[in-house]
Amino acid sequence: MTHLSEDDIRQLTKEAINQLGTKATPAAVEKIVKDALERVQQSREPGPSEKDSVDPPSVKPAQNRIIVTAFGKNQIGILAGLTAVLAQHHCDIIDLTQKILQEFFTIMILVDISQSTESFENLKTAITSKGESLGLKVVIQHEDIFKTMHRI
Repeated sequence: MTHLSEDDIRQLTKEAINQLGTKATPAAVEKIVKDALERVQQSREPGPSEKDSVDPPSVKPAQNRIIVTAFGKNQIGILAGLTAVLAQHHCDIIDLTQKILQEFFTIMILVDISQSTESFENLKTAITSKGESLGLKVVIQHEDIFKTMHRI
């Protein structure tokens, strides 16, 4: 993955926000930034040392990891419902945190999707649909996009 400096990321995000104008939502900015990062990655030719390099086995590439964030009114079955969808699609939960504050529920899940046969978009649809059926607002992003957007 191409490594960008904080200034590069900040500039890319500013350009996305300027391009979107009043239509600048987190999802719309994420899509533009993701598309731009993919274009950079595709146009980049690997150097000789990169062709032979291998990631350490314990480190999963960030492009195979997603962040699932959900929030809404607490009820029985939220955690079971979301994690069941992940299990059905052969996704591995790397880390999870949840918080219940009176009647409000929030959860953030770091997920390895490398073993899933589903596309990112299909996974996103399945998880979001389950979350909505439980009365939750669900946001799903690739880990790279999440980190990029929260570094600014």
